[in-house]
Amino acid sequence: MDEKKQNSQEEQRTSTGQFAQDFFARNKRRERSIDNEQPLRRYQHLPAVLPWTIPITTLLLTMVWWLRPILAGTLGSQLSFGQIWPLLVYSLFCSAAVGYLIASRFEQKDWRLYTCLAGSTLVLFSSSLRMRFEVLALLFLFVLVLALLPLNLVQLKNGVGLLALATLLTFSVPVCIAFLGNNYVDQNFLNSSWDLFYASLFYLTALFLPKAAGRLLGLVTGALYLIHLLFFHAFGFGVLTAMVLAFAVFVLSFIRPLTYRYQPLAAMSALLLSMLML
Repeated sequence: MDEKKQNSQEEQRTSTGQFAQDFFARNKRRERSIDNEQPLRRYQHLPAVLPWTIPITTLLLTMVWWLRPILAGTLGSQLSFGQIWPLLVYSLFCSAAVGYLIASRFEQKDWRLYTCLAGSTLVLFSSSLRMRFEVLALLFLFVLVLALLPLNLVQLKNGVGLLALATLLTFSVPVCIAFLGNNYVDQNFLNSSWDLFYASLFYLTALFLPKAAGRLLGLVTGALYLIHLLFFHAFGFGVLTAMVLAFAVFVLSFIRPLTYRYQPLAAMSALLLSMLML
């Protein structure tokens, strides 16, 4: 009797252990399958952006890039037509690529995105821009980062990717325009470029990370933007307008998903208006 009881207890323990192993194995397989599906369905519940988001983003971002050196007075007379047209075409291609990234929530690998990046690369290496190594390297680096952002293998869908995007969006095209126009970049222009950097970092946060993590990060980037405005600018109508625009866009990011269709246009419009005010 004792042996039978021991055998039955051992069989029961064995079956219980096997059941536990099967249970945890099934859970692991289920978690792996969810992780594999996550990139595809992460933002499916959010509505698509408005149809004219991409062309308007292209126009607004190109205006931001070109108005910065014009308003700063650094668009020198040495900038020839042979340099203006490739820079302008490159700006249109790259701003359209940013528009496609925003429309796809920086997740999908859209063939139109890579068509724009291929066009900008072709302009770089087939125009007079290739004769200036500094300009060529900086502009090509911007193209490379835009191409890598939607790739899951690179893992740039985080604060590091946002920081890289805001940095190159600020110090690529406008700096190259100023450099080609004067053969140097004025220190005052570089100092004023931090306005665009902090504004881009803030306005792109909710678009780059359109979930709770993005709203939390928006508190940090928004605080940095406001601190920069208050400490490096004399308080006036321009600073007040920039602060009101930032607050409005930040509040808009909390009313998801109803307002997501309008958020890219609101963010890009606020970015342009802020740069004009500052």
